[in-house]
Amino acid sequence: MLIAPIEINQTASGGAWSFNTLKISGAYLSHILVVAAAVTTTFNVTITDEKSNIIYAEDGITGTLREEVYIPLRGIYTIAVDTSSVADSTFTGRLMLEE
Repeated sequence: MLIAPIEINQTASGGAWSFNTLKISGAYLSHILVVAAAVTTTFNVTITDEKSNIIYAEDGITGTLREEVYIPLRGIYTIAVDTSSVADSTFTGRLMLEE
């Protein structure tokens, strides 16, 4: 089993950020880690497939999202974070894929 990370290092502009993954050819999303620079930052995370289907959504996270999941992936995905508590905040983390 091969484990590959997708690193996250984004700064929200106007309270939101998003990015697209490269094309994924058959893998499982096994771990989601998103950490706000400030532990008091509240945010929402969504992962959407190329057909605009939301495959993962978590609202009202404060500080850190650490989630173990098992979601099959194939194609290009958009990872998005929005926050109403802080307009410009930095986020780090990673998504772990199992191939």
